[in-house]
Amino acid sequence: MGAVLGLVSAANLACCCTGTACSLCCSLCPSSLKSNSTATRFMYALMLLLGAIVGAIMLAPGLQDFLQKVPFCANSTSTAGHLIPNSDTIDCSSAVGYLAVYRICFALCCFFALWAVLMVGVRSSKDSRSALQNGFWGIKFMIVTGIAIGAFFIPETGFGPAWMWVGLIGGFAFILVQLVYIVDFAHQWAEAWVSNYEEEESRGWFAALCCATGLQYLLSLTGIALLYVYFTQADDCSLNKFFITF
Repeated sequence: MGAVLGLVSAANLACCCTGTACSLCCSLCPSSLKSNSTATRFMYALMLLLGAIVGAIMLAPGLQDFLQKVPFCANSTSTAGHLIPNSDTIDCSSAVGYLAVYRICFALCCFFALWAVLMVGVRSSKDSRSALQNGFWGIKFMIVTGIAIGAFFIPETGFGPAWMWVGLIGGFAFILVQLVYIVDFAHQWAEAWVSNYEEEESRGWFAALCCATGLQYLLSLTGIALLYVYFTQADDCSLNKFFITF
């Protein structure tokens, strides 16, 4: 009986570790979102979203106070420590703050770098390796979780500053790529509306283009003003002022 239950459990776990998990998550989506590639993008976006949520939780102000009540944490104020005999305590302070966020981002970066290497040369879904890209979601989430847990055992000495520079360089490169896409999107948007205006000779398209352009300028100026308010000081933060201005 136990063997039968074990086989059933293994079969269910195998289903969760293949494309079934992706299909279940996307079963409620519109039919236009149920293609394999679109579902794959959705699952990767979900993975990044969950990573961001976990990082935000680790920055929560009250989390440090909560961990002080956990019995296996060092310097715990809990009186339930005797319920865990011969247990070693750990420094739970390393599980919160910006260093904890660095470790979560490190896990995500390692996972996507690994998958980028595995997918080198794959140009279509007909490639045999495309199954790795579009399935095995349970295993993928377990890999990310395992890397994240292992990252918390990395010695803190030097990890924070080193990963800060990696984040600065990677963030700068990402912003450049993002700017290219934004400029291309704005160009195609304006070109389409101008074309509609010329073909239909309707002032509505021209007014819509002017309103959209004005709104974008207004949002940009508002964002710049907020950056000056929250990230600069009157007699300090010259580097921040330089980047915000230019």
